[in-house]
Amino acid sequence: MSQSPAQTLLTEDIRRHYDALSGFYQLLWGPHIHHGYWENNEKTAEAQVKLIERLAARLQVARDHRVLDIGSGLGGSACWLAKTFGCSVLGLTLSPVQAQAAEQRAIEDKVSDLVSFREHDANCLTDLPSGTFDRLWIIECSEHIHDKQAFFTDCARLLVPGGRLGLCVWLRGETEKPAHAQLVQETCEAMLCPSLLTMSEQVSLLESAGFHTIEADDITTNVLPTWEHCLKLVANPLVQLMLRTKARKLRRFVDSFELMDKGYREGAIAYGMITAGKD
Repeated sequence: MSQSPAQTLLTEDIRRHYDALSGFYQLLWGPHIHHGYWENNEKTAEAQVKLIERLAARLQVARDHRVLDIGSGLGGSACWLAKTFGCSVLGLTLSPVQAQAAEQRAIEDKVSDLVSFREHDANCLTDLPSGTFDRLWIIECSEHIHDKQAFFTDCARLLVPGGRLGLCVWLRGETEKPAHAQLVQETCEAMLCPSLLTMSEQVSLLESAGFHTIEADDITTNVLPTWEHCLKLVANPLVQLMLRTKARKLRRFVDSFELMDKGYREGAIAYGMITAGKD
């Protein structure tokens, strides 16, 4: 899939972002650089694992499954899946820095025989063979994809018959308000997302890609504490001191935490957990 010059530029910005800031991500969140799922008073790491536990349960991940983790980040999910279920996992990340860190995590977690990572642009999955994977695992990656319809059509192609896709995704709120549109635009610019879909748009897109038995849950309330915890972390005087000495992009990224928190609270942004099957 060819990209326009503007799309290519954004893809490179995303790559540089994760190359430069993955260490900061890990400092704040550890290996799971995604939202947590809060039900009680879980610690952040516990909530992050709870999110992937819920997704894995809905996908019914099993030992003999071949899993493709698209947007594998620092390898947190891939290594957890291999350790928990004994399945094999291929992780794709745009960032060579993340790929290297994830490979080291697999060694430390003693799952390097089951898990591998590849530097790969998820905007172009056409070089991966059809019918290769039993499960697709996509946590907070599709937001960065330019042509989402083409992406999910490719996802369906990659699955074996009876395979399933699991998706955790930032969404646009269903209510269309001018103030919301501005907030979503500002958030997309700060977080390097070409666009965000509403839940209904996301479900429709999956149906068009050939998926069925789609279960889509809005879990915004459960993930909202993620940003409360992030704002507390970056308010730490030591973190503030570090930010004053770091690059402008890092400071701008941290400033975007307030946008995410505001977006969730005002209904401009939502968070979905979605699973879908393929015939």
